Amino acid sequence: MDKLAKITILVAVCLLGVIAHAEDDKKKTGHWTNEIGDATVDFGGDESQRSERRAREEVKKISNDIQKLKDDVIILNKDLRVMEERLLFPSNTKFSVFVSMTSGQFFYLESIKLKINGRFVATHIYSEKQQAAMLRGGVHKLYITNLSEGKHDAIAFITGIGPGGRAYKRAVELSFVKKSGSQYLEVAITDDPVAQEPTFEMKQW
Repeated sequence: MDKLAKITILVAVCLLGVIAHAEDDKKKTGHWTNEIGDATVDFGGDESQRSERRAREEVKKISNDIQKLKDDVIILNKDLRVMEERLLFPSNTKFSVFVSMTSGQFFYLESIKLKINGRFVATHIYSEKQQAAMLRGGVHKLYITNLSEGKHDAIAFITGIGPGGRAYKRAVELSFVKKSGSQYLEVAITDDPVAQEPTFEMKQW
């Protein structure tokens, strides 16, 4: 975000420079007229128009360059995040927890709290946009960490709105064995059409 703010300031400075340059050209050119009978000849008008046209073209070029720079910064940030994740979470100890949701007919997800080995490690409040993304098949990365091999326990506390608009609170837990290599837990929220109730499950991948 700081890089994008700097780019915005740079654009503003460049635009001010271009405008000042155009005004300076206009002052240098002047605007001389000579009347011949009823006709008026404008000697400075053409040059003024050319200066304004050059200024507009320069502004357009700067805008294109800035947009390209913004795109490059976004790509660079993505690459840096991937590199940072690889350095912080080596593949042999990496452990991630994801949240998925299907249908959503009987449950509106509000928040999830995650506890691993008796310690709260993550809390997330979901927006309508995030819920819509998950209902389209997306998943939310709730937590990522380094976890040693061996036995561990995980509990997810889920809150939201259930059938009939009533408050809904559930907890799902799982004891699992972490092996070598990257592993995942999924907190899956689905609908039970027969019972007309939401179902919650935690499973290891």
